[in-house]
Amino acid sequence: MLKKIFFFLFLISFSQAFSQKNLVLNPSFEEDNGKLRCYFYPKGNFPMLNWTSGSEGSIDAFSTTLSTKCIMNPLNDSFAGQKPRTGKNFVGFSNVFTESVDYREYVRGKLSEPLVVGSPYVIQFYVCLSDFSNTASNNIGLVFINDKDKTFANVDPIPLKPDVNYSGKPITEKDKWTLMSFEFVATKPNLDAFLIGNFFSTNDTNYQILTEGKPVETYLLLDDVTIYRDELVFDLPTQVCKGEIIELPSVSKTGFTGSWNAEFDALNSKSYVFTQDKSNPKRQFKIDIGITEGLDFDLITYCQNYEFYIETKFKETSISPIVSYDWIINNTKIENKSTILKLADYQNLIKIENNINVTLTNEAGCKMSRNIIFSNRNLCKIQKEVSPNADGSNDFLDLSSFGGVDLKIYNRFGNVVYENKNYTTEWSGKLDDNTLLPVGNYMYQIQNKIGEELSGWIQLVH
Repeated sequence: MLKKIFFFLFLISFSQAFSQKNLVLNPSFEEDNGKLRCYFYPKGNFPMLNWTSGSEGSIDAFSTTLSTKCIMNPLNDSFAGQKPRTGKNFVGFSNVFTESVDYREYVRGKLSEPLVVGSPYVIQFYVCLSDFSNTASNNIGLVFINDKDKTFANVDPIPLKPDVNYSGKPITEKDKWTLMSFEFVATKPNLDAFLIGNFFSTNDTNYQILTEGKPVETYLLLDDVTIYRDELVFDLPTQVCKGEIIELPSVSKTGFTGSWNAEFDALNSKSYVFTQDKSNPKRQFKIDIGITEGLDFDLITYCQNYEFYIETKFKETSISPIVSYDWIINNTKIENKSTILKLADYQNLIKIENNINVTLTNEAGCKMSRNIIFSNRNLCKIQKEVSPNADGSNDFLDLSSFGGVDLKIYNRFGNVVYENKNYTTEWSGKLDDNTLLPVGNYMYQIQNKIGEELSGWIQLVH
């Protein structure tokens, strides 16, 4: 187990720790069940939410909201004799007690989420020696457990090796709070609770007699417990669909603030570096975010057997397989899941003016939508005459619904008078030099985009 222990015998600012995501529930003991007592708490009646005793030993809850006549008011000099470090409450427990047995008490707390195996954590809490104590001691430790683990059914030292432990000189301070600070790397899964106390026998504990008397007792006060993940963690994708905008957060999931080296680019793959604020040395997090290109298409229309079709046509960049087609006709979603829509199958949904939309989703999860708006007038029909008199009716040969065709027009002698490889609506009875052709019947030959050939006669009228 990788661990490094730090101990400070002086008060320092705790603001940095609190600026991170503290995993400890009710870390300063400010939330209670409304059943604070004036005197000691019987077994199983601890009032602080998300806290309890870790063994048969009975821990205590102190609150300045109680009457000063109460032993459980910390301002009552008969027992604790110390103000809370923050807020109104703290707890107390026997770290060493040798009246008839090697008696121990343990404070048991909960985490908001399990520790992540392999991740580093910072563990911090404050302790103070109560006025009641006649002995100072070391061996103040913490061990992680699973919240489903039962309370230890004894008052002896719990036979667990602490994950972190202070084993230096005895803590003698009664007038100020002492910070215990540790670094720890989780090696086991499903650890979402913890015990704080002395996991060693009295013989293995370094203690100092302050005032003569029996039994030997070190009674510690505990406040402001913090456990946070000490690394930069972000929930960011490594692949993003082209055009999709994502936010690069200024605060990591573990609560560290900082800034990125660049704004997110929705069109190009890039590397992004997050630099943490107020860290020494400057801690950074790097992520490469790629842009998925594989979804780009157009909608084409054409006529086949004089029926109107709409089809998706993919561009060269669309290399990722399509997993779904979602068509909408005039705001009504239909069950068609193919790349082609045959309009005749949905005549009940068709209006004079129509809006057809399709959304495609590829294997990478990228979505792209296209829509087409068209009139339901003369779809896949070839008019009988052209009359270029600017009256708004049959002024040109309208083949727009065919989606672009190869068109040839012949006079009655078999000569080509007009030709267009991608015709829609250009011919109004004129030659290429804009000369108006004479009145009469003209033959047309059409080849649509799917190779279907159509032919017939059209009358030119002046």
